[in-house]
Amino acid sequence: MTVLDMIRFNRHIIIFTFLSVSLAFGQTKNEKEERILFNEFPEKARPYFGSEFPKVKSLKFYKETDGEKASFEAKFKFKKRYFSLEFDTSGKLEDIEVITKTKHIEASVLNHISKYFDEYYDKVRFIKIQKQYKNDSTGNDGNFIRRVLRNNIKNSGFEIIAETSKSGSQTLSEFTFNPDGQFVASRAILPSSYEYVLY
Repeated sequence: MTVLDMIRFNRHIIIFTFLSVSLAFGQTKNEKEERILFNEFPEKARPYFGSEFPKVKSLKFYKETDGEKASFEAKFKFKKRYFSLEFDTSGKLEDIEVITKTKHIEASVLNHISKYFDEYYDKVRFIKIQKQYKNDSTGNDGNFIRRVLRNNIKNSGFEIIAETSKSGSQTLSEFTFNPDGQFVASRAILPSSYEYVLY
C-alpha cells in the first residue's frame, strides 16, 4: 500500500468514525431542565393557566434543552395524577404526558409492549411509564388540554423509561410506543439526565 493509499484509507476511517459517533449521540437523550418563573414561560401559553384552569397541586414551570432545541413544560398534580404539558418556544402545545402504571394499560396493548421487551432484552425494569397525548388540535390548544384533564381522550401513545439488560450489559433508555403498543423508537439516556427523567 502506497503512502497516498494509506492517507485515503485513514481518511475514510476518520469519516466513518465521525459519522458513527454523531449517529450515536443523535440517539442519546441528554435533556436538562431548569425551573423558571411564570413570566418566563411563552406568552402565548400563559392564558391556558388562567381563571379557567382547574385547581391543581404543585404547578411548576420549566425550560428544557437537549442540545438541539428548547421547549417549555408545566408540571402539576391533578386528581391524583401527575401531568406534564410541553410547549415549543412559540407557546404551541406539543403534547401532554400523564404518569401511569401497567395496571392502567389495556391488556392487549400491554401485551404488545411486553412482547417487544421479551424479544429484544433478557431483563427489563420499568422506571417510569407515561401516557402520551400528541396535540392533534387545529384550534385552541386550551380545548385539547381540558379534554385530556377530563380524561375525554382515550387514544394515547406511551413513553417508557426502562432499565434493560442484554448479554450482561445494562442500559437506561427511553422507549416510545404507539396507541396499539407497537414499538416506535428508543434512545439511551445519559447519566446526567437520570434525575430529570424521573419526573
